Amino acid sequence: MEFKKTMGKGPERISVDMPDPIMLPGTTQTAVAPITVSPSGLSCSAELFLGPNDATKVATSGKKSFTSTGAPQSVRLPVTMPTAGAAYHVYLDVFANGYRILAYQATEDVIIPSGKVDEIVWE
Repeated sequence: MEFKKTMGKGPERISVDMPDPIMLPGTTQTAVAPITVSPSGLSCSAELFLGPNDATKVATSGKKSFTSTGAPQSVRLPVTMPTAGAAYHVYLDVFANGYRILAYQATEDVIIPSGKVDEIVWE
């Protein structure tokens, strides 16, 4: 999956590669994002969320706190997958001292498949 820049309030959204995930509804999946914030020692947080747009959060990791080190850190962002039968955009926001400093949108969606089998008839 790849994140891309978008326009709007705050920082522009930026591209990042990710594989295209297919998830089961109601399962908790953990995204691990390599995040670098400089300088070291800042109070930071990151939130990964799914939705039809960046204003509608259908599922979210909530803000996960970490302290910046100036080097890449693997930040774990668990999300419980929403209902089946839909594709959701993936967004990642990173905050330093309460200010959003990074905003990402995936170019691929998380897919939550659904299906059904009607009555089987023997001939």
